[in-house]
Amino acid sequence: MWTSVAGATAQMQNVETIANNLANADTLGFKKDMPTFKEYLATLEREKGAADIPRGPIKDKEFYPLDGKDQAFVVVDGSYTNFRQGAMKTTQSPLDVALDGPGMIEVSTPSGIRYTRQGSLKMAMDGRLVTSDGYPVLSAQPGGLAVPQDPGAQGGAAPGRTPAGATNAEVAARFINLRDRGGNVTINGIGDIYAGDEPLGRLSVVEFRDLKGLRKAGNGVFENRDPNNIVVSQAPQQTQVRQGLLETSNVNPIEEMTNLIKANRMFEQDLKAMKTYSDLMGREANDIGKL
Repeated sequence: MWTSVAGATAQMQNVETIANNLANADTLGFKKDMPTFKEYLATLEREKGAADIPRGPIKDKEFYPLDGKDQAFVVVDGSYTNFRQGAMKTTQSPLDVALDGPGMIEVSTPSGIRYTRQGSLKMAMDGRLVTSDGYPVLSAQPGGLAVPQDPGAQGGAAPGRTPAGATNAEVAARFINLRDRGGNVTINGIGDIYAGDEPLGRLSVVEFRDLKGLRKAGNGVFENRDPNNIVVSQAPQQTQVRQGLLETSNVNPIEEMTNLIKANRMFEQDLKAMKTYSDLMGREANDIGKL
């Protein structure tokens, strides 16, 4: 009974994850989530103790030990983000950019510096370059994003990298000001922004040692929670900036609908198993007692 209950609960969470992916199939730069399941044996979760000597009649299961297999359950062990790149669509807007590669655009949010793949940028009322959610886009720092050969051997932040404790003034100094040139802007492959021949700054496109160290922080932005997952810059950089394009969601609606049907059917099978065990217990209580 409880094995079926555990399976049904896990499939419920699986359906919720798939439904969220489907809801964001048209969200620019969205990266789908995929749940992971863990099967464990209840007896193996406890510390092993000394074998007890039987002091009563020998039972059948002592001849055929189950080793806890009769107490196996499944749970959702967590979820991970699939960072596969989505397709690109043409918009011809000068402030729309798509990232071709593993990098992300560095932005400033009320919670600190975050990273995003949503390249639908615009000019705010004060001339700043911001995302569609109003987060100011940051410019690359002088000297690039260098990484020491041994990050653990050197204290503090890597040269050219924004430390976690950067002040608001330091972050604000990296805002990109278009100065009312939103309609006459060109952005090259490395993120340099020009208004005619005048340079306005460079998009801070950062790359990470391990994308698994990033966590979703809402509104299409990611947070780097691992201090050792230092942003890196390579020469040449793997990520290229494509002006006039936008990256779409990496959710395949057909694939997700197939997964949703599969999860619903598995959930129904667990419910049928629960009903079967319930009927058996009812017959045990009502019918066998009459014998």
